[in-house]
Amino acid sequence: MVEIGAADGGHSVRIARWCRQNQAKLEVIDPLPDFDVDAFEASSQGHATVHRALSLQVLAGLLPADVVLIDGDHNWYTVFHELGTMFGADGPLPDHAPIVVCHDVGWPYGRRDLYYAPETIPEAYRQPHRKGPLRPEIAGLAESGLNPEGWHAEREGGPRNGVRTAIQDALAGRTDQVRIVWLDVLFGLAVIAPLHRLEASPALAQVLDDLELSRNWKSIARMVEQERIGAAVGASRLAALTGFAPVSPPGARPFTTDVPQRLLATIQHGLQGFRYKNRSMVLSPFDMANLQALIEQLRPRTIFEIGVFEGGRCLWMADAMRAHAIEGRVIGVDLTPPADLDDPLIEIRAGDATNLAAVFDQRWLETLPRPFLVIEDSAHTLEVSAAVLDFFDPHLRTGDYVIVEDGNMDSLTGDQSATGLSGPSAAIDRFLARRGEAYEVDVEACDRFGFNVTSNPNGWLKRR
Repeated sequence: MVEIGAADGGHSVRIARWCRQNQAKLEVIDPLPDFDVDAFEASSQGHATVHRALSLQVLAGLLPADVVLIDGDHNWYTVFHELGTMFGADGPLPDHAPIVVCHDVGWPYGRRDLYYAPETIPEAYRQPHRKGPLRPEIAGLAESGLNPEGWHAEREGGPRNGVRTAIQDALAGRTDQVRIVWLDVLFGLAVIAPLHRLEASPALAQVLDDLELSRNWKSIARMVEQERIGAAVGASRLAALTGFAPVSPPGARPFTTDVPQRLLATIQHGLQGFRYKNRSMVLSPFDMANLQALIEQLRPRTIFEIGVFEGGRCLWMADAMRAHAIEGRVIGVDLTPPADLDDPLIEIRAGDATNLAAVFDQRWLETLPRPFLVIEDSAHTLEVSAAVLDFFDPHLRTGDYVIVEDGNMDSLTGDQSATGLSGPSAAIDRFLARRGEAYEVDVEACDRFGFNVTSNPNGWLKRR
């Protein structure tokens, strides 16, 4: 089997598993695979290989194949020449011609080219194109719609434009040698089976018979697909109108935020008065939502909070663990720990964040259940935040998590380190410069409500 276009490898993993179980081989083609290729190939036990190249550079060398899945560059030139490589330019299909499953034969790319990298397509075959969103009722480019960052043909339809057009052109005059099943779902799917393969495999012919829909069911399928696309376009339009979809500035992630300074100040004023079980939490509504999602997804067994204040968040996190049936504990550290936190899941210790080695026995730390979630929310200075990161770093394993709180403090107070960043942000910046290969910024948490719409810009860190 050959898979053209792997993206994050979610489909590739499933195919590779099938190949391993059935003594088959998978060849994956993708110039920029978005997954750990070495780990994927190792897990396939020799049944899958990834080729980091354009399909037209390597496909011929991977034939013959039994099945080829086309879901790569969705444009006429690429798909037409992929099919030509497999089926020949004209005349009878070769005896080894594969079964081909081709995605995106419906809207939007059935009759419109998409170019991931326009410079890789010869100029004579490139449609006039530019970046812009798509809507099914607009033949040109729209003001809002799907895939706004894609390089799209400026007009839908016409010669040499789109995936479906490429299939029809590649098989012109040879449709009597293949059977094509068109499925108008999930942006369109085409199954192309050479007749000689169907003659050799009645079971395969039966599979295609089962896929074929009656005229009435085809109409229903198209209606459902149109409803699905309409909902997706509506959601994208809402995102465009509200500005909800975060856009990260180019280059390295800055420690800036989409939240205006005046709004930051009013949010800070509101959270100062917010309490849980009559104890201050000092937690913004954005970070309360982020932390709730993180506890549900990570299911931490041990939560460390360095800087407890009145203990409201400790109580809230303990209750969140109970709500998700997590058997764990919350361990807090503060110079002046609060009294009377009557909760069996909570343990509070007196201690200095710059000297956590005096608070925690390091061998004892290794006995605690994982995953760890560490929250650094103490003095908000470079020295203290750096000390907490450096202490926990050797004790964190893959899947553990650390949050450095209140990197937005400079926006509120004007207090900055020599680097121009607040103390917590400067500590993160320095830490990632030294240990960035072992940690990654959790962009989903930072940008859930907009770019760094959190009190902790770039401060949600996952241990790789």
